[in-house]
Amino acid sequence: GGDGSTLTGGDGSTLTGGDGSTLTGGSRSTLTGGFRSTLTGGDGSTLTGGFRSTLTGGFRSTLRIQYWDGKNERCRTAIAYVGEDGIEPNKPYNLSATGKFVRVDEKVKA
Repeated sequence: GGDGSTLTGGDGSTLTGGDGSTLTGGSRSTLTGGFRSTLTGGDGSTLTGGFRSTLTGGFRSTLRIQYWDGKNERCRTAIAYVGEDGIEPNKPYNLSATGKFVRVDEKVKA
């Protein structure tokens, strides 16, 4: 799908959307969204979002968000694994200003 698209797929689906897209896939899905996209995947999914994206993955999912590292003038990818280092299943995450995964609802409280 192009920019601003809404994509929904079942288990094992592969979804790719442009900037500002909303992607929802079932278990073992692969989702890729551009800048400011919202991605939700079931258990065992791989989610990759652009800068300022929000990712929600089920158990054993992998979350990846690309961001610009201005200090070193290069693109970087932050990776988190659901079930490790405090990353909870079925909770929305994005990146802090320092490139660390932060739960979206916890950022609102701060």
